[in-house]
Amino acid sequence: MVGAGRRYRYVGPADVQASVVGAPEGWPIRSPVDLDTYLAAADPRDRDEPFTYVIDLGGTLRLAPRRSEHVACAGGGKVLGAGEIAFARQRGG
Repeated sequence: MVGAGRRYRYVGPADVQASVVGAPEGWPIRSPVDLDTYLAAADPRDRDEPFTYVIDLGGTLRLAPRRSEHVACAGGGKVLGAGEIAFARQRGG
């Protein structure tokens, strides 16, 4: 069951959390089409480095540029996981 495990809240500096109030949440990725759409719209400078990610409590992967704060990517909410992630295209795929 998604969301049945540990949930993590932001534990960093309060000023960082306050600075992201009203910032957009990370882009939800629920399908390969969502990922293709996000990558096509991403700033070209961001495509060659890992992205910030969170897994929200509903189990959805959310992506944001690497320079984004995880707490912003999560919309300030608790998450199931967070980190950085990179993607590479396979030939013929």
